Amino acid sequence: MITGFRRSSLFVPGDSRKMILKAAGLAADVLLLNLEDGVSLSNKDEARNNVVDALRSQNFGRKETIVRVNSLRSETGKRDLAALVPAKPDGICLPKVDSAQEIQAADSAVLEIEIANGIEEGSICFYAMIESARGVLNAATIAPASLRMAALVFGSADYVKDIRCRPGADRAELLLALQQIVLAARSSGIDAIDAPCFDLRNPVLLRREACQARRLGFDGKNALHPDQIGPINEVFDVTPEEIEWARKVVAELAAAEDSGRALSTLDGQLIDNPHKALAERILSRAGHLDK
Repeated sequence: MITGFRRSSLFVPGDSRKMILKAAGLAADVLLLNLEDGVSLSNKDEARNNVVDALRSQNFGRKETIVRVNSLRSETGKRDLAALVPAKPDGICLPKVDSAQEIQAADSAVLEIEIANGIEEGSICFYAMIESARGVLNAATIAPASLRMAALVFGSADYVKDIRCRPGADRAELLLALQQIVLAARSSGIDAIDAPCFDLRNPVLLRREACQARRLGFDGKNALHPDQIGPINEVFDVTPEEIEWARKVVAELAAAEDSGRALSTLDGQLIDNPHKALAERILSRAGHLDK
């Protein structure tokens, strides 16, 4: 059983059996078991075997296990799917997605393997990595391309290379892409996950990027090192102040409804149904909403 949260997602190299086993005990909500970039061509088969063995034998608890495969246009990617789907990860992360057609083709390929192996159809979800100008421009059609879609993931390194920008510490040059990804995800009811902070020894920059991503509407952020998990989880958790605000909103609007009013004020601010929905979501995430 997974938590349903995607605050932190840790990239774990598939060619390191030791790191895969260690990751099971870390605090990341999602483990992105990686077979693509970061794994050399000579280690692709070993990485695939390691991940399959781990999925079959390792207890990952409530973590969501997602495997980033190689391009499905390649023979390596096709072998990835053939081996991984029978091992039943929670999901497949598709790299460098540029179009809805790629998602649909992947859906058909996974469905065929599910049927052949007696696996519940549609049980394996998709994460789609948006890593290019074309991917960003097509994000609105990529997000709803399959019922398997669970998240859009920003891949900033390849995106920067593709559009030839030079982002500063404030990531102003990436804001359009970040907002496009959030809008596409929200319009389709799926999650949005921010790119990792590549400066592993700069916790200040990590927190700055994570806070920016949360303000923009992202659900979580990728991590490249276990030390990044804690700060990311903290930023994307609900805060005590948010919980207090949410409780006040729910109580105030309940009192307003008893008086025949659809809206009210709280601390001088007008509140109505959209605020109630946000408050209930906050309380649900915090585990305080009465069922």
